[in-house]
Amino acid sequence: MALNLSIIIINYNSKLYIKKCIESIFLFFNSKKNDVKFGWEIIIVDNASNDGSVEFIEKKISEAELFNIRLIKLSDNSGFSKASNIGAKNCRGEFLLFLNPDTEIIQEGLENILKFYNEKLKTEKIGVIGVKILNPDGSLQYSCRSFPTLARQFYESFFLQRLFKKSRFFGSYFMTYWDHYDNKKVDWLTGAFMLICRETFFQAGCFDEDYFIYSEDTDLCLRLVKNGFINYYCSDYSLRHTDAGIASQNPALREYQIWKSRKLYFKKNYSNFHAFILNVLYLAGVLNRIAVFGIPAMLKSKNPDFKTRFRVYINTLKLWRKQKY
Repeated sequence: MALNLSIIIINYNSKLYIKKCIESIFLFFNSKKNDVKFGWEIIIVDNASNDGSVEFIEKKISEAELFNIRLIKLSDNSGFSKASNIGAKNCRGEFLLFLNPDTEIIQEGLENILKFYNEKLKTEKIGVIGVKILNPDGSLQYSCRSFPTLARQFYESFFLQRLFKKSRFFGSYFMTYWDHYDNKKVDWLTGAFMLICRETFFQAGCFDEDYFIYSEDTDLCLRLVKNGFINYYCSDYSLRHTDAGIASQNPALREYQIWKSRKLYFKKNYSNFHAFILNVLYLAGVLNRIAVFGIPAMLKSKNPDFKTRFRVYINTLKLWRKQKY
């Protein structure tokens, strides 16, 4: 059986989640309901975890004699982009599937995504394909988006995209004007689930390793589009995403990392001036949120969420003040 699919998972202190992720993959491929007619492998690249997840993975591989799982241990936390590229270089599959460790495959049909990809390849240059991603409660995550612009950052900073979700104008970044229940050509898709032909991935130059975490997926998709490739959102398949990576466990750090990577994206793809304006808009957004959540918090609102969010943005601002522009 030809090896068609290499699943690449980047692990960093994800012991609580990666067990369910791996088990869901094996459950899918071993299910008699799924007529899987292609070879597959899992490549786990560990970014120097210290939570016991490496030992857990090694034990899992040894006990179950899982010969199609390989673990690559890095000596330090090199970031998502570099670790993903290392994983890709050690893969043998025709297709690469970058999958977050806090995801779970929740239904049959993964093989249909490969069929969809191959069918589109007959007439189009296909870049990345993403799928419908659900929160643990079953609600939709906006996993496909339009490319970031200063205008879209303005809408986000001043709550316009939240106030006018159904507007194609203000809701353009997260594409909230659309129900996400049909297949569609899109600008970019999040790295929680990214399927791409191995040859295309290397042709595009892989992930840019200047991004430690966040925006590397946006940057890759932009390069693909500039080179004539089309990125697709496929609603025929879905998976669950907890969105509980190590950065998510520190919300202020997560906000700051998103901010930092977005600024780098604008520097690389627009100009230093665009990055400066983005910085101003992002700062305005943080200050707006401090005001919105801080006033109810100071008035001792019974909703604890206000106080939590207020602290998150105060801490984000503290991290921002330490940055070197």
